[in-house]
Amino acid sequence: MAPKLGWKPDGPLSSQELQGRKITLNECTSVVGATTWQQQGYLSQAQNPAGQQLFSFPSPEAAHTAYQQILAGMDTCQTSSRQLQARQGVTQDATVTRTASTADGTSWSRTWTGVGGMSAPDKQTNHLYALQQGAVLTLFQFDELQDRPAPAHDTGTDASVLAALAALGAHR
Repeated sequence: MAPKLGWKPDGPLSSQELQGRKITLNECTSVVGATTWQQQGYLSQAQNPAGQQLFSFPSPEAAHTAYQQILAGMDTCQTSSRQLQARQGVTQDATVTRTASTADGTSWSRTWTGVGGMSAPDKQTNHLYALQQGAVLTLFQFDELQDRPAPAHDTGTDASVLAALAALGAHR
């Protein structure tokens, strides 16, 4: 997926057994209940990070539950992000938008002044794509950081990104 968007791998593919362990995706949501996790990191030409992750679950129902938890977390992400900004003394400017939805996937963008920790400090836009196919949850995330200028991502193409992720899943 990422090579089609101009990113190059940042290290080898990693894979690990999770046995249900929680994996935090961002300040708003996490994945719980997966049995395995595969992750590939990428960097753009501007050195902005991206990551593609595959989570395998014991059943399609378990994957669907995890997907629904991501939806719930991202639906409250603007409020959660602003609360985090307030605690850190940062301007409360977070905006979160659902940018596309398909039959089996959803994407969001969050524009905000990050507080460090999971996200970089300073102005940025974070993009998250989540797709559930059977017992697998596919995630793709990337950041646009103000201090690493690059052409802005057009969120109008996010339905196409979800479709490309779905097509990759069909070849697993």
